[in-house]
Amino acid sequence: MFSDRRLKSNIKRVGTHPIGVGIYDFTMMGFKQRGVIAQEVQEVRPDLVKRHANGYLTVNYGGL
Repeated sequence: MFSDRRLKSNIKRVGTHPIGVGIYDFTMMGFKQRGVIAQEVQEVRPDLVKRHANGYLTVNYGGL
């Protein structure tokens, strides 16, 4: 799932995930969503973040 900060707008922190990263409400591709930001996850669990062929970061939410 794409979780790159560059794809999100209207970002508002609403909580903290047990691994220590923020949980956010945001708008992405015109839809309101809730999740983490790949750049933050990458700092503490780089094994859960991959770079897609288009250059944007994805997060393995199943691993969270």
